[in-house]
Amino acid sequence: MISINKNRRKAFIYIGYKKVKKSLSTLTKAQYTKAKIEWNQLKPPFSMQHINRCATLAQNIIFFEEKSADKQGLKPSRTKRLSKYEAQHHIRLIFTKSGTAIFYSNFPKSSSIANTKLGEAPELTIAKARKLTEQMKYGILNNHNIKTVFDAYEQSLIERHNNAPTKFAASSLRTYQCRIKKLRHHFPLKRAFQSLTAGELEKIVDLIIMAESNNQAIELFAQIRRVWRFAKNKFNSGKNPAADIDDFYVSDRVESPRPCQVYTDLNSIAELWINLASAPNVHQKNAARFIILTGIRPINIPQMKWEWLNSIDFPTLITFPASVVGVRGEMKNQKEYKLPLTKAMRAIILEQRAWIENALPNCNPVHIFLQPRDLNKPFAKRSLDKIIKDYSPVDAVKGDKRDIVMKGSAGAFCTMCRSFFKSNAKAIMVANGYHFKHAEELTRLALHHLRKEDDPNGLNYDKSEELFGTSTKLKFNVFKIHEASILKRAKELESQQLRLTGMQSKQAKNLKENNDKKALRDRIKAHLVHKGSYVNFINQPLGDTGRVAKDLILTEEGRAFVERYLSDQAKAKNN
Repeated sequence: MISINKNRRKAFIYIGYKKVKKSLSTLTKAQYTKAKIEWNQLKPPFSMQHINRCATLAQNIIFFEEKSADKQGLKPSRTKRLSKYEAQHHIRLIFTKSGTAIFYSNFPKSSSIANTKLGEAPELTIAKARKLTEQMKYGILNNHNIKTVFDAYEQSLIERHNNAPTKFAASSLRTYQCRIKKLRHHFPLKRAFQSLTAGELEKIVDLIIMAESNNQAIELFAQIRRVWRFAKNKFNSGKNPAADIDDFYVSDRVESPRPCQVYTDLNSIAELWINLASAPNVHQKNAARFIILTGIRPINIPQMKWEWLNSIDFPTLITFPASVVGVRGEMKNQKEYKLPLTKAMRAIILEQRAWIENALPNCNPVHIFLQPRDLNKPFAKRSLDKIIKDYSPVDAVKGDKRDIVMKGSAGAFCTMCRSFFKSNAKAIMVANGYHFKHAEELTRLALHHLRKEDDPNGLNYDKSEELFGTSTKLKFNVFKIHEASILKRAKELESQQLRLTGMQSKQAKNLKENNDKKALRDRIKAHLVHKGSYVNFINQPLGDTGRVAKDLILTEEGRAFVERYLSDQAKAKNN
């Protein structure tokens, strides 16, 4: 049995050594002698090929010598290592019996430069090691502060995106940059990077846990580890204190994020459909309605292109491309997705086409849904959640509403539409005689939720879709019954009194709040004897709050305090 060390790298090295032990045990004296001769013949300057060869030779030599000592009954000495030197560049290379090559600086004592570990091959190359010792020689390496390292890491991300934009997308770059921006607020940026220990990093992580949301704390801890992996060889002499922190340090201290569990019902979706007719822009109305009918994710709306349609004049199918090697696909599971278009879906697409043809050349000709404020850009995915939230009835959200702040909250209302699609279509199918399992499989197919384990050989052997369009026909039936139920219920509700929407409720709340502020300001003026005293009153701290009256008026709690203060003043005056 092999016990796994806390340090994974050491564990892998140890396991690798066990694997090669059998082959090394057959090493003969002649092979050992030949290895020693070749070892002595390898002289600097070294290339990485030389170093790899030295690592193999050192492994053979050390193992043979330890085996010989064991046969002679000699006491085993401490773990043996072999060294090579590049005196010109002040580098010492240490080779271990596990086949590892470790770079160390090798300055003379008279130089007053402390020798330290630079890194390990293959992460650190001989060329980079020479550059590091050159920087150490002139005192450059130890002057890097945390800000410099963060800047260098961010620059490496930008270069990574520029070199391979399909592998590291612009959206991913922005996400990483946002995390680095947050880390800058939690780290002492002027402090020397090399001076941070694992214990100090843990204290910073503790502060992050207290200041940030659970999900942010988990993400920022992962980002810290990425930064230190990037910087260990370039800026920290091969040391990585972030790796010494327990993998579960944050996840053991915060609640793990859960998917958003809120849901809605048919009446709320039907009312949302009706309310969207009053949206100020055709792109907002149609983008939200397309999500209601299809259950696709918010990210898929801005992705949709005219070239994906099988016909511009009478589209019946839109195909979201699969991923190719090195390029992220449009769908979450990276597989091609064919979405059959029902009558209502096609009406939305055709309305978009008519609008865009009238707007050309002053708009984006590539994407189907455009951003209302900038017609040269595709629709913003985050706008969808706000639109659905604003035009949904106030009590559309069902279930535990606390979950709406968990993972997926950025698109919680869009997720609610996706959840309703599955629930509604499944219920109708079961009611119409479908077996429960078949209804489940068909709704998963429509939502592109099929997994590889459902049909491991399907990608290789099942060509029914290519030959007969089998899955597209099945999906079409699911979308058709879902659409029919929504449109039928919307028609029934058109003549009825609808509930307030989220936007209307917010407007009513804002109106009441503004009236309360105005009433309180009028009361303050009535309370004061001199007209000019009002400005002095609202700009002075009130009571023991330490806050000025004009700021207290802005909140409900503050207004209550001002009301009590005025009442107390009136009582004191009367007494």
